[in-house]
Amino acid sequence: MLFCLGTVGCHSMMHPRADEFYQEAKGANAVETGLNLSKTMDATIQQLVNSPEKTELLDELHDQFHALHGVFCEMSEEQSKTIAYIHSKTLIKELKTVFHRLWKYREDERIRALHLGLFRARLVEFRLALEAIPT
Repeated sequence: MLFCLGTVGCHSMMHPRADEFYQEAKGANAVETGLNLSKTMDATIQQLVNSPEKTELLDELHDQFHALHGVFCEMSEEQSKTIAYIHSKTLIKELKTVFHRLWKYREDERIRALHLGLFRARLVEFRLALEAIPT
């Protein structure tokens, strides 16, 4: 198993609900857990588009996103050497950039909608890359 360090780590002290979301999405392996989390995030994004409760849902998406980082902590060394893994790591960095812009402009409905669309599109790409990682 790989060991993750840094600000997002496997379990975030700053985002205690991230572990809760991770445990709820837990699958038979890291790939399955990641796919479950990405589906949960997609549902939250859909709610964000249609709901007046933007702040609470955006906080929830934030915690889910931190939970998604934990998926990489459960990948094997062999998995981490695959192109699909490298692709998914690149996409998670792109998701982080888009999420930070979404967070910065969360009060501006037009810009928030734009970034939610970008985030969702990258999440779909991420899901495809994750599915390509051998289990």
